[in-house]
Amino acid sequence: MITLAEVLASASMSAADPLLCSNVPGTLDRVVRWVHSSEVLEIAPLLRGGELLLSGGEALLALPPQEQEEYIRSLAARNVAALALQTAGHSAPLPPRLIAVANEGGLPLIDLRAVAPFVDIAEAVNRLVVNEQADAHLIVDDVSRRIARQITDKGPHLPTILDLIADAFAAEVSLAAADGTSLGHAGSAVTGDGSTAVAGIVVGGQLAAQLTLSSLSPDPFLLKLAADRLSGILALALAQAFRPTPAQVADARLLESLIEGAGAATVQRQWLQAGLQPGQAAVMAVFRSSGREVNFSAVERALRVRGVNGRSHLWDGELAVLFALPRDNARKAREALLRAARDAVRGTDACAAFGPNVGDGVRAHESYVEAQATLGLGLTETGEVFDAMDFLARRVLGMVPGPGFWDLYVRSSVGELLDWDRKHGTVLLASLLCWLDSGCNTTASALTLNVERQTMHKRLNKIQELLGGDPRASGHLLDLHLAAKVAAATAGPAPHAPGRKS
Repeated sequence: MITLAEVLASASMSAADPLLCSNVPGTLDRVVRWVHSSEVLEIAPLLRGGELLLSGGEALLALPPQEQEEYIRSLAARNVAALALQTAGHSAPLPPRLIAVANEGGLPLIDLRAVAPFVDIAEAVNRLVVNEQADAHLIVDDVSRRIARQITDKGPHLPTILDLIADAFAAEVSLAAADGTSLGHAGSAVTGDGSTAVAGIVVGGQLAAQLTLSSLSPDPFLLKLAADRLSGILALALAQAFRPTPAQVADARLLESLIEGAGAATVQRQWLQAGLQPGQAAVMAVFRSSGREVNFSAVERALRVRGVNGRSHLWDGELAVLFALPRDNARKAREALLRAARDAVRGTDACAAFGPNVGDGVRAHESYVEAQATLGLGLTETGEVFDAMDFLARRVLGMVPGPGFWDLYVRSSVGELLDWDRKHGTVLLASLLCWLDSGCNTTASALTLNVERQTMHKRLNKIQELLGGDPRASGHLLDLHLAAKVAAATAGPAPHAPGRKS
C-alpha cells in the first residue's frame, strides 16, 4: 500500500511545501488508505481509519483551544493516517498545544505552508491507492481459487487450507471455534509490531469460528481484505463439519420468533424448548458493527469472560441477544449487564443498545423493538452501549406528529429563556436542561458544563427570575423538562464552553 512517506514525496503534495510538525513513531511508514479533504469539524464518525485528511484549517483554528483539541482527539481515535492543515496565508503557525495533543494521541500533523489544490493531491494519491488495492484483490482472488480447488479436489482439509493461506500472505493463521477452542494453526508466530486482521465465520446463521491473520507487514489493507474474503470460503470448508446442536437450534428459533414478533403461544413454546423458565423477566440488546464485515465473536467472548450468558443470533448483519433475568431483581441484573456490555465493546468497532426490561420473556419482542429504535436515533459511536431508558423522552417527543403541537407549549414554558439567550448571547436554556437532566443537582450540572458552582448559581437565579420562581415548586417540572428538551433539539447543539456569558 501507499505509505505517508510516498505521499509526502509525491509531486502534488510537495507543491504544498509540507512540514511534519508532530513526532509520532512510525509516521512515515503509516499506510494511507484514502485521501479526503473536508472542513467539516464533526467528520470523525464518518471515517474508517487510514485516511489522510486535508483541511484549510480556518474553521478549526477559529475554535476555542479546548474544541480544537477535541477535534484532534476525535481523529486520533479513528486511527486517521494523518491530518494536513494548510497554514499558507495565516499569520501564525500551528499552536504548540495542538501539536502536543496530536503527539499524545498518535496523530501525525502536517503543516502545508504553500497553497496547493487539494483536489490535485487527492486525485493523484487516490489513483495510486486504487491501483494498489486492485492488485491486492487479484492476490486474494488467486488464493480463494486455490482453496476452492483444494476443497473440490481433496475435500475441506483445514490444515492444508490454513498452510496455503499462511504461505500466500507470509502470515500466522489461527482458526478458533466460537468458544475459543483452537481449530487449527499455521505459519510462524508473529511477535512485535505488524498487522492483525480478524473475521468471523458464520455457518447457518451461527458464529462457527473466528479467523485471525497476523503479519509483520505494516500494510493492514491486504490482511483485512484476505480475512474478510477468506472467511466466506472457509465457511464452506466448515459447513460439512459444523452442525448446530439441538440447543443452538432451539435458541435460533426462539430468537427469530422474538425478532419477528411471533404470537405469544409460539414464543411461549419455544421459550420452554430453549430451556428457559416460564415467567422469567428478560431484556434484549442489539449489537451493530461499523466494519465492512460483521465480527461479533470478540464481543461475545468478552461477555462470557464477564460471566454474562445470553442467547444470541446473527440476523441481517446484526447480533440480537436475549438475556433472561431473575424476576425479583431484574433491574439490578440489567444494570450489571449494561456494565459488562460496555466493557466488552469498548475499543471495538461495535456499538449496541439495550431495550427496556419486560416482566415476562414472552414479551421480549417489545424490548427488541425499543433497542432497534434507540439505535435508529443516529447514535453511531463505536465502542458504546446505549440504554433505551436514557432516551425515553426523545422517543416520546419523536412520536408527536408535527412541530406545531410543541411550539405553543415551548413558548409558554421557556419562551423568556429563549428570548434572553437570543438577545444577550447567553446559554440559559442549555444550563437549565443540564440542571434538569442532573436531577436538579447544581454541583453536578456545574461540573458537566465546566463552570464554577457560583456561576451555575448565578445562571439558575436568572432562570428562576425569568420563569417566575423555582421550577421545583411549580408542580410542572416534567412539563418544563419536556419543553426544554424540545427547544434544545429545535435549536441544535448548545455550546458548553465555559467562556460563554452567564
